[in-house]
Amino acid sequence: MSDNEIVNLDEQHFIAAGAFCKCYQHPTDLNRCIKVPTSNKKAKKRHLADLKYYRKLHKVKVDLKYIADYFGQCETSLGAGYAYQCIRDHNGDVSQTLENYFKDADAEPQKIYPLLQKLGRYLVENRILISDIHARNILLQKNSQGEITPIIVDGIGDRVAITVLNISPKLAISKIIRRWNRFSRKELDSNAHIT
Repeated sequence: MSDNEIVNLDEQHFIAAGAFCKCYQHPTDLNRCIKVPTSNKKAKKRHLADLKYYRKLHKVKVDLKYIADYFGQCETSLGAGYAYQCIRDHNGDVSQTLENYFKDADAEPQKIYPLLQKLGRYLVENRILISDIHARNILLQKNSQGEITPIIVDGIGDRVAITVLNISPKLAISKIIRRWNRFSRKELDSNAHIT
């Protein structure tokens, strides 16, 4: 696809929507999705902050095995779009959100909590800040053996006015733990906390 080619998106490509963006399947690449900002006043600012944080992660070569990667901006028939990794199961289906998993009558939360603790520790070890973490932003990717990998698809970065404090490893780690534990208390069992 050339840099100036417009990606044609319509409702058949729609995956999900949030307050600040709508997510669409890339029409020619199943491993990518495109986020298109909504008309919300804060949408553009949030996306620019996200892109700045992804540039930082790419620059220092952080291992993004638990984060949906960002590939760049593109023009779409719905306006400016941002291409991200589309998280899919081994069978090609878009992976289920943690939120939907917990709504399933057959859900086994006790199997998920250790995976989420591992995800929390990964964020701390790599000093990856999270600003908007909730069960809708985590997908549970299944491989052919039925093993699950939780992957964060949105809410990465730090959307605060003063980010200079994040230079301190101790302060950044403290912030990551505090935010993760708040998420855990709100949406998960206490077993998913990190300390």
